[in-house]
Amino acid sequence: MEEITGNYDDFEDWGLDPKGYFLIRIDREKKLLEVGLCRKDNKVEVTIKGERPQDIYFEVAKRELISKLDHAAYLGKELEKAYLALKYDLEYIQDEELELK
Repeated sequence: MEEITGNYDDFEDWGLDPKGYFLIRIDREKKLLEVGLCRKDNKVEVTIKGERPQDIYFEVAKRELISKLDHAAYLGKELEKAYLALKYDLEYIQDEELELK
């Protein structure tokens, strides 16, 4: 059996997805997660809303709005953080650790 220790370097391993990037936020009033896909000129071109992370990432996959596996993994991770923040009334800031109270 091969054993591998993962190692991610923020500078060497990161690369922009050619299909764009996502901005993630919480709508506490409506109790929804929201993602906005930005492509050209850093403007949101597509918005997807859902109650659960899978409502959003399955829609992203179906519409082929993402092209890199690491980007898909990142989106799932961030959506789960946002979901937990919404569920437990925590502050959500994209790309930052979720601070538990």
